[in-house]
Amino acid sequence: MNNTQTSTPDTPTTTGLIIAAGAGTRLADDRYDDPKPLRKVCGIPLLRRTILSASKAGLTKIYIVVGFQKEKIKAYVKKRKWPVEVVFIENDDWKKSNGISVLKAKEHINENFVLMMSDHIFDYNSLKDFLHEGLGAFHAKLAVDYKIHQIFDKDDATKVVVKNSKIIEIEKNLVEYNAVDTGLFLLSPVIFDALEEAMHDGDCSLSDGIRSLSGKGKMGVFDIKEGFWQDVDTPASLKHAKFMLLNSCRKTTDGIVSRNFNRHISLAISRHLVKTSLTANQFTFIVLFLGLAAGHMASLGTYTSFLIGAVLFKLTSILDGVDGEISKLKMTSSKFGQWLDTICDNITYVVFFAGTVVGLYRQECIYRHALTATMVIGVVFAFAVIFWYLLKFSKSGSLIAVQQDFKTREDLNWFSKLFIKAQFAIKRDFFAAFFLVLAIIDKPQWVLFVIALALNITWITIVQQQVFSSRRNNEIS
Repeated sequence: MNNTQTSTPDTPTTTGLIIAAGAGTRLADDRYDDPKPLRKVCGIPLLRRTILSASKAGLTKIYIVVGFQKEKIKAYVKKRKWPVEVVFIENDDWKKSNGISVLKAKEHINENFVLMMSDHIFDYNSLKDFLHEGLGAFHAKLAVDYKIHQIFDKDDATKVVVKNSKIIEIEKNLVEYNAVDTGLFLLSPVIFDALEEAMHDGDCSLSDGIRSLSGKGKMGVFDIKEGFWQDVDTPASLKHAKFMLLNSCRKTTDGIVSRNFNRHISLAISRHLVKTSLTANQFTFIVLFLGLAAGHMASLGTYTSFLIGAVLFKLTSILDGVDGEISKLKMTSSKFGQWLDTICDNITYVVFFAGTVVGLYRQECIYRHALTATMVIGVVFAFAVIFWYLLKFSKSGSLIAVQQDFKTREDLNWFSKLFIKAQFAIKRDFFAAFFLVLAIIDKPQWVLFVIALALNITWITIVQQQVFSSRRNNEIS
C-alpha cells in the first residue's frame, strides 16, 4: 500500500496518534506498578493529559498504540468517557524503536494526522496553532523549541538543525544545533513510506523517517514560541514537568498583588490539592463560605471584627486562584465552573460590602447614608452591565473575559484607555489588600467610598464604550 495521499491544504486535521507502547524503564519506580503513560503528573495520568490536550486543540479521533502492559492502559481508557473517539492499535514489537509503533498505524490512517508521545506534556494552545498553520508544501512538520537555553536536560533532548524553515539534521548527539524536538509532529501518510525506506534489520526510529524526509527537503518545522513542553522520561524530568504545569497557571491578567504574592501561596496549595479527589467546584464553595464569614465579621461593627473580616476577605482573594488552578491542572475546566466561580465571587463581594455597611450603621458613621446609596447604585449597575456584557459579547463566564476584551480592542476611546491603565486598582487582589490596610488603620468608611467609586466607574466605562463603538460602526456603515 502506497501512502502518498495527503489531505488537501484546506482540510482541517482532526486525527491524532499517540505512542504509548514502550516500557519507560528510566521512570520506573518500585512504588508504582502502573505503566509510564498512567503515571500521574499534577493529579492526572500522562496519557489522560495528552488525550484531553489533543481534544482541546481540535482533534476528534485519537489512535493509541499500546504494547507494554497494554491491558492496563486499555482498561484505564475504556472505563472513562472521553471528548474524542479513541481507537487502540496493538504493537507486539514494542521493544523495537518508536518508528515501528508509528508504522502500526499505516493500515488505519489515510489522512494527515498529529503524532504525540504519551510521556510528553505540552501546551494545547501550541498544538492548536500548529494545526492552524498546517503542512503547507511539506509532507511533515516537527514542532520545535528555539529556546535552547531554557531546555531541561539538554543532553537527553533530540537536537535539530533548522535552515530556511526546513530540518537539515536531527539527532540526539548533535554538537551544533539551533532547535530541539518537542515530540509533536504534523504528518501526512507519506511518513509511513519514509519509515519503510529507513528500515534496517526490521527496525527503524521515528528520527530515521524524519531524516529520510528532510533529505528530500520535505520536512518543515513549527515554532512553539512561548509554548511549554517537557519529555517526562526520568524522575528529575517528572519533577520539572510538575513545575512547568504549575507555572502555566499564572495569568498575564494577574494583578500586581496576585503576581507577586497571591499566586505563590495559591500554587503551593494547589500542588497538594491536585493529589486529592477535591474538585475545583467544591473548592469554589469553600471560598464562598469564607467570603460569607468575612461579611459576617465585618457586620459586627467593632475594630477587631472588621479586621478579622478584612483578613478573611483577603484570604478569599488568595484562595480564589486555587479552584482555577485545580481545574487547569486536572483539565476539568468548563463554562459551568467559570460561571459558578464568577457568581460565588460576586456573592462574596456583595456580602462583604453589605457587612461593611451594617458595621458602619452600628458604629453610626455620619457618612453611612450617602456612601451606602452610592455603593448600592454601583453594585446594581456594575453587576447588571458586566453580566449583560458576558452573555452578549463573550463565550466565557469569567470576569477576566471583559478585561481581556478591552485590552485587545482597537476602538477604545480615551476614557476607556484611561480605565485600562488604572484597572489594577479595581482587581480583587489589589482592593482586598487595600481593604486590609484600611481595616488596620480603622477606616472602614473608606472601604465603602473606594467600592462605590470603583463600581460606578466600571459600569460607566463599559456602557460608554459600547455606545461609542455602536456610533462609530454606524458612521462607518
